[in-house]
Amino acid sequence: MLRGIHKATSNWIGRAITALLLGMIAISFAIWGIGDIFRGFGRSTAAKVGGTEITVEQFRQNYNDRLQQLSRRVGRPITTDQARALNLPSQMLGQMIAEAALDENARQMRLGLSDTEIAKRIMTDANFRGLNGQFDRNRFEQIIRQAGYNEGRFVAEQRRVTLRREIAESIAGSLTVPQTAIAIHHRFRNEERAIDYIALDREQAGEIPAPTPEVLSKYFDERKVLFRAPEYRKVDLLVLSPTDSSRWTQIPDADARKAYDDRRARYVTPERREVQQMAFPNAEEARAAAQKIAGGATFEQIAAERGVKDADLNLGLVTKAGMLDSAVADAAFALQPGKVSEP
Repeated sequence: MLRGIHKATSNWIGRAITALLLGMIAISFAIWGIGDIFRGFGRSTAAKVGGTEITVEQFRQNYNDRLQQLSRRVGRPITTDQARALNLPSQMLGQMIAEAALDENARQMRLGLSDTEIAKRIMTDANFRGLNGQFDRNRFEQIIRQAGYNEGRFVAEQRRVTLRREIAESIAGSLTVPQTAIAIHHRFRNEERAIDYIALDREQAGEIPAPTPEVLSKYFDERKVLFRAPEYRKVDLLVLSPTDSSRWTQIPDADARKAYDDRRARYVTPERREVQQMAFPNAEEARAAAQKIAGGATFEQIAAERGVKDADLNLGLVTKAGMLDSAVADAAFALQPGKVSEP
């Protein structure tokens, strides 16, 4: 066939006829829908929230990541049919739309976090601490790799998650679930009852005489709670619409200070100190060691003389609340740097 085309296009008449035929073929392709090739195979957007688009590729990537996470959790691969039976695609799309709405809100309010703040949050995450209680780089890389992330993607996701959390907590951060609701939910999920019963037909039951007024009265008195009217309560309902929540409000400085004081633990990093401790069998030896240190000997020299191991001498970099002995903690954090306490 190629040889025939080459022979037909050896002169200008053949080339003109061939070009006409190829042009007609191209036009027929466009008429029958092959033009989608030039338009990018159709739509590439799964959803759009404001100016934020959720592409099909983003949905596919998140969907595959979630399938892998579920497969690792249950210890076996999850098929597409099983995921569809669990309504996973709809759940994933709904979650991505909600996250996109929060991202759009953060962009409209021009919220942002610095790289230093993101790095600080990651390094203080308890999931990434090693055996020494400090940030472990190898553990961090292993965990995010198992979750299907590289470092750049994980950092970007943490930035978005943190901004979403800030927006959500500004609306519902101080809300608590009523104890009544918790009790009802606990009873619904965990209550168990054992039932014993005997089935009697009419012949086995025999003749049952009509109850007398005395019997009815006794029955009622013993079961009054079953005949009480249902309890009613008055409820005050506060409706908060998106329009109300997006309205700017001037907050007094006193209220802002109170909110900060109530949540001070979120913004304050507890002091850490490198602490050394040496134990003595009695107070006399401890006082003698203290006199040597006052005379110029160092803490480490006394420890070496007594054969104290480094693991027993150094308590590490600790917070005051993290020390088991409150008396030792008070003494250690009352000292100036480099100083030694009294026995």
